[in-house]
Amino acid sequence: MLIWYRADLTHSIKLIKTGTFYIWLEIQKEIILTEKNVLLCATYIPPLESQYFNEDSFSILEGEINHFQAQGHVLVCGDLNARTGQEPDTLSTQGDKHLPGGDSIPSHICPPRHNYDNITNKNGSQLLQLCRTLGMYIVNGWLRGDSYGRYTYSSSLGSSTVDYFITDLNPESLRAFTVSPLTPLSDHSKITVYLNRAILNHEASKPKELSNIKKCYRWKECSLETYQKTIRQQQIQSLLDNFLGKTFHCNSEGVNLAVENLNSIFDLSASLSNLKISNRKPKKMNNNDKWFDEECKNLRKKLRNLSNQKHRDPENLSLHLHYGESLKQYRNTLRKKKEQHVRNQLNAIEESIDSNHFWENWKTLNKQQHEELSIQNGDIWVNHFSNLFGSITKNKEQKHIHDQIQILESTIKDYQNPLDTPITLNELQDKIKTLQPKKVCGVDGILNEMIKYTDNKFQLAILKLYNIILSSGIFPNIWNQGLITPIHKSGDKFDPNNYRGICVNSNLGKILCIIINSRLVHFLNENNVLSKCQIGFLPNYRTTDHVFTLHTLIDNQTNQNKGKVFSCFVDLKKAFDSIWHEGLLYKLMESGVGGKTYDIIKSMYTNNKCAVKIGKKHTHFFTQGRGVRQGCSLSPTLFNIYINELARALEKSAAPGLPLLESEVKCLLFADDLVLLSPTKEGLQQHLDLMHRFCQTWALTVNLSKTKIMVFQKRSSHQDHKYKFHLDTVALEHTKNDTYLGLNISTTGNFHKAVNDLRDKARRAFYAIKRNIHFNIPIRIWLKILESVIEPIALYGCEVWGPLTNQDFTKWDKHQIETLHAEFCKNILSVQRRTPNNACRAELGRYPLIIKIQKRAVKFNNHLKGSDSQTFHNKAITYREMNLEKSHKHKHTPKSPRTAAQLDPRKS
Repeated sequence: MLIWYRADLTHSIKLIKTGTFYIWLEIQKEIILTEKNVLLCATYIPPLESQYFNEDSFSILEGEINHFQAQGHVLVCGDLNARTGQEPDTLSTQGDKHLPGGDSIPSHICPPRHNYDNITNKNGSQLLQLCRTLGMYIVNGWLRGDSYGRYTYSSSLGSSTVDYFITDLNPESLRAFTVSPLTPLSDHSKITVYLNRAILNHEASKPKELSNIKKCYRWKECSLETYQKTIRQQQIQSLLDNFLGKTFHCNSEGVNLAVENLNSIFDLSASLSNLKISNRKPKKMNNNDKWFDEECKNLRKKLRNLSNQKHRDPENLSLHLHYGESLKQYRNTLRKKKEQHVRNQLNAIEESIDSNHFWENWKTLNKQQHEELSIQNGDIWVNHFSNLFGSITKNKEQKHIHDQIQILESTIKDYQNPLDTPITLNELQDKIKTLQPKKVCGVDGILNEMIKYTDNKFQLAILKLYNIILSSGIFPNIWNQGLITPIHKSGDKFDPNNYRGICVNSNLGKILCIIINSRLVHFLNENNVLSKCQIGFLPNYRTTDHVFTLHTLIDNQTNQNKGKVFSCFVDLKKAFDSIWHEGLLYKLMESGVGGKTYDIIKSMYTNNKCAVKIGKKHTHFFTQGRGVRQGCSLSPTLFNIYINELARALEKSAAPGLPLLESEVKCLLFADDLVLLSPTKEGLQQHLDLMHRFCQTWALTVNLSKTKIMVFQKRSSHQDHKYKFHLDTVALEHTKNDTYLGLNISTTGNFHKAVNDLRDKARRAFYAIKRNIHFNIPIRIWLKILESVIEPIALYGCEVWGPLTNQDFTKWDKHQIETLHAEFCKNILSVQRRTPNNACRAELGRYPLIIKIQKRAVKFNNHLKGSDSQTFHNKAITYREMNLEKSHKHKHTPKSPRTAAQLDPRKS
């Protein structure tokens, strides 16, 4: 192989590694202005029939890429003799929010890849697996210049696509990709990728007028004893007595004054406890200060002195030798200190495997440096989030609802007050116990620990404040202020649309919301307000309940009734951020919620303000005109109330649903995950029309590009798209598989693709962890990571798909999840791929994952049977058991004499 580049780039390109079939170069980020350096690999992998082919080529390449991904972006190019057909090279991110840690699985969102070559060979399958595992993607076939996926090889034997660029660069960094015409010199075409040179948005980089964020306290393990002693001091106890004896008016001024007084007591307690204020200035040394001790500093000082002397007397040979020895000693000392520090960290992690401190210690291994927000202009952020959360322009129906709210508030609101009973101390203490430590605080600066470790008198003061708020129906101003932290998802970092906002509010206000939410959920359940179709964020429900119900409905309709299931998987665009506040208030009263609880929620949403956090400062506060509050425990319940009418309207409609015992299922809802169901195409179209009218009235938007039609039937090979469905005037797209609540379901109802997707996502998560660790990890720690991080992803939903897979226990070792398990075991032990699987599991003391799958299936079966008899999943398990009994009876029914005679040739 030969790599050439222009002479003027010599100082920016460095050869870093060569191997049997690859060359690695490092390209400085300044040339192409990417965030990190780019590691370019030119490689050649021979075809399978070649004498030079090595079956470990792709495994070696995978290891190399995973190693270099920790140092920068990777771009691999060459003749891989891999034919990839039309199979996907990336993992779908749809449904990842339901997976444990799914949001942290790295992925790129690219348009669909096209390919003239429809064949997939063994090399191609391995290349696709490599891409899915390492978060890479194939550049061929979707960029400008090669949107059709042209052939890269052509000879008298035929044409194929075997030459590729694959990368983990942000797709925004790529400008074009071309496949040149063949020349007489080769039967391979030249392929070229063009990278964008990023243009810095200087306007976006200019900081505007920003306000300082109130400095918050930092809680340490040693803080508990001091803090509890402080709040028992006479000074704090006197302030609490004064607060408890003081009368506050039940109006806005009284509520805000009470909050201000209590906050000042918290501040004084923290100050007297000597809680450290978070140091908001970035440290000059990131992790070095933990092992760079006095010895290292003295050696560095000595080395600098020798360097200065050497510079003043360059002819002194002994000084040069002395400097060289000192430099060697300095480097060896640093290396030993760092190795010792890492060993101490690993020992601490290993000792804490069975304690709550494990993850705390694990995070110290690889602390990522905080990246400054690319957009420093506060006005850009304020405009972006103001537009996102801006009030709606009302149509005719919405104006009518606005008028109805005022009538309802004056007539029935004050008579619907079942949630207004005073909050009790037991209620408060139960919720305080659930507070999680090490959480971010709101603008008031009160940490969860400062609330959790208060004494009884302090809690009585908090209780008094909450009951003042409940009596007045007014939410305090400071609790209505939230700080939004923009988190980059993917794409251009100077485009605010590529960020999602995480809003942080007062921890003291959150506890009151938790108490109100508990009361509200109990009220909704007791009065059967919510439809049985909706189970999102409700106690004793899980995503697999609906997955099991859906699979039972499909199996019943397609296999038992020999029919079809017409379904539409609906994606509501930014559903939680689109909630119309006045519509939410109307829904609350319609659901029977009124009184002071209604007033508190109205105050919470009428006066809610947000500011965007930029570094250690924030923008001015702006009004949030729509959407539920982020991080508030009330938000999921309020969303369920808001969308409940859609499920109720579908239940009352004349359009047919799918039968389930004596019930009829027309939709399944898990928060905003909605699937519409009908046994007829006309019925599904009526469901779509009804949903369209609901969305128009209640200011919700359907994401048409992600909303798909699926027709379930026994044979997917007979799939055709003769059934046309539309939402308003837009035709909806058909698909043969779609992700529902984190699991990919095909039109036959099987979960084969779902299991493969989970395997690939678990593998990607494993390698993402591994690439960020640059030293050997003890096996016990790896096993903890495997059990706590990797297994939950790989086994997600196995309660449903586990019993449905092939139950041939003689071939259990060939199951996709078990082969993945064996792969991880070999990787942890650093043994060859050919090492027996049983030996690896035995060495690590690991049982096959199929045992865990079976255990979880049994527990899930008990959960289904023990649930409310009116729930769909309980009816689904009852229906399955009834069918099983019928099938057993049918098998044991003796045949009639006539039939037996016909089957016995001796009696013919």
